[in-house]
Amino acid sequence: MSRRIAYPFLVLPDDAVRSSGWLVGDPGEPLQPAGNVLEHWDYARDLEIANTLSLDWPAMAGALQLPEDELRIRISLVVGTGVGRLPRRQSRLQELVVDRTVGTVPVSGRVAGRGLSGRLHMSLLVALESPENVGTALSPRSRGSRLWQNHHDVLIEDGGDSRFPIEAASFSGIFGGSSYEHALWYLHWRQGALQGDFSAAVRLYVNSDRSEWLARVTGGDGLSLQMMMADVMSQLVESALRAPENPEVLTDCETGSLGHQILQWLETAFPGQEIASVRTLMERDPGAFRAALLAAAEVASAES
Repeated sequence: MSRRIAYPFLVLPDDAVRSSGWLVGDPGEPLQPAGNVLEHWDYARDLEIANTLSLDWPAMAGALQLPEDELRIRISLVVGTGVGRLPRRQSRLQELVVDRTVGTVPVSGRVAGRGLSGRLHMSLLVALESPENVGTALSPRSRGSRLWQNHHDVLIEDGGDSRFPIEAASFSGIFGGSSYEHALWYLHWRQGALQGDFSAAVRLYVNSDRSEWLARVTGGDGLSLQMMMADVMSQLVESALRAPENPEVLTDCETGSLGHQILQWLETAFPGQEIASVRTLMERDPGAFRAALLAAAEVASAES
């Protein structure tokens, strides 16, 4: 149990609530014990997580100084994602209320790969459901009082820097009738989300209807990747530099965010230059500006 704060009421000791340990893996496949690093993962791969709690109700009631026959607890499985210790996004995968008739509680949930970035934060929370306003002066008295918790963090992408979110898709199927139905690629992204997770804000679709082009991309053809990445970089960098707010805000963006990735591209393409001078170059000599990004895309594509 993680005790980072001192609660003003009695809580559950680890010998009253036991966790079997975190499991993670592909949905529908046998799950494996979760380590500290999740390797060989990509955004097209969803994950399933699981854990099992063993509850000693007499010990729980004694620790809380509450009547065992009235005690009910709420168990929540929560996951979060984002670079750093604190997750940027959290979601509740499962929640259930149990009483003393239940001694073992398996919990599990599926996590969409497209929303993961940097780390997978897994938490099991146990809170009081009932009774309320009974017991001793030190007993938890309010519904929702947190009694026990267990956390485990998994570093994904072998270091936390997400791969570029890219996937093949049939444009005739999803963009049929649009002016870009026959385009080689399409960049979907949310403008103004500089502080948001890069993996959640950006997705590059490659047209699977264009079989020759798709073969070049999946085969790792350097010139094809460089050309595509240069366009992606130009779209994102130019939007950030043209934004009404001061582009210097990029320096305040956290690792793993869209703004941080744009800043990295700027530093690669225009080393040692101030952001303001790069914006001036973009306005006065767009050819030189885009050529610099095209040159930088060779490095960027090699690292993607």
